[in-house]
Amino acid sequence: MKKFLKKLVLRMLKAMAKYRLKRFKGKIIGITGSVGKSSTKDAVYTVLNTQFKVKRTKKNMNSDFGLCLTILDIESGFSSATKWSWFLVKGLFNCMMKDHNEILLLEFGIDKPGDMDFLVSVVKPDMVIFTGVSPVHMDEGQFSSLEEIFQEKYKLVEAMRDHGVAILNVDNEHLGGLAKKRGRKGTVTYGKEQEADFWASQIKQDLEGLKFVLHHDNRHYNVHANLVGEFQVFVLMPAVICGTLLGMTIENIILAIEKYTLPPGRMSILPAINEATILDSTYNASPEAMKEALHTLEKIAGTKRKIAVLGNMNELGKHTQIMHEMIGTVVPKCADMLITVGDDAMIIAAKAKEEGMSEKNIFSFKTSLEAAGFLADKIKKGDVILAKGSQNNVRLERFVKALMAEPEKAKDLLVRQEPAWTTKL
Repeated sequence: MKKFLKKLVLRMLKAMAKYRLKRFKGKIIGITGSVGKSSTKDAVYTVLNTQFKVKRTKKNMNSDFGLCLTILDIESGFSSATKWSWFLVKGLFNCMMKDHNEILLLEFGIDKPGDMDFLVSVVKPDMVIFTGVSPVHMDEGQFSSLEEIFQEKYKLVEAMRDHGVAILNVDNEHLGGLAKKRGRKGTVTYGKEQEADFWASQIKQDLEGLKFVLHHDNRHYNVHANLVGEFQVFVLMPAVICGTLLGMTIENIILAIEKYTLPPGRMSILPAINEATILDSTYNASPEAMKEALHTLEKIAGTKRKIAVLGNMNELGKHTQIMHEMIGTVVPKCADMLITVGDDAMIIAAKAKEEGMSEKNIFSFKTSLEAAGFLADKIKKGDVILAKGSQNNVRLERFVKALMAEPEKAKDLLVRQEPAWTTKL
């Protein structure tokens, strides 16, 4: 019965969302990819919102329900029948009202084959940002290969309206191939190589932020952003491209980028106890993102003590062992101390030891709070602490809250601080 009601509510939401979109006169920008969707969405929003009226996906509401709720300007009723009744009435009212936004900026998230079919049956974008394909959602019942992930996400590109534009990260192997297949018509590329339409060079980073040179049309521009991590250039360049396609000057786009700040849990810099620093990347974790985070820790910490606090990487299925081992080979080159949280993360610890990291600098715990309790009296002035792990059964934001200098600001600075999350184990 519960499953039937869920399907019924979703069908109602879809019908109302499609009805409202029929009268929407603005541009629709869709964002998909294995990593970086939310950060990219917020960067695009920061740029475009300086000259346009923009509505965006809230937080990570990028699934079937989340997409419809965003279009209808309503919230989720979760498991409350009373709340759903009210929100459905509100959604019916809103679908009759014209959406006066000029741009609709939507994330398209998928967990398994077929998920994108529903999303594109609701929305046909004018532009699609495809951030890349990497090993996520590969557990049982999800995807069996990177090619399968690519094909599912590619459906969003295929669903674009006539004269749509695909914005592709060609440093990603799958998207590089897609760009060559599509040709220049209806395609704009970005990356670190000169073959891309927009490309970045001279990338430098420290705790003060990220600097790089942006190249386009035989011109170059100096960009500075209050972000850490070289990979953030792949977050910022789609924002530049969207602004350019919509008639903004690159100079004004760069001014907007200087004001951009990351959503919570995406490599945020937070003061910790004992005058240490936390790199808070607790929103989620995939192998590629964790590897990049470790390299960022190594580069920006310099001679300071580097502590990597790493949790399980979920939804890797048969690739769980090898992917955690891969991270274990990276850790000794990037960190002085390793703390792992969760059973799968112990594979990282074992591999790091095998790769030469001293056993006296490796520690493993079951929970985030146990790890925080252990490290609390060992933190020294100047330490740089990376915290990164998957959501379920890890929840490293609890570790960060226990060690941040101003825990009273956790509600504003950390991920998953809503009651629906804080009451979960």
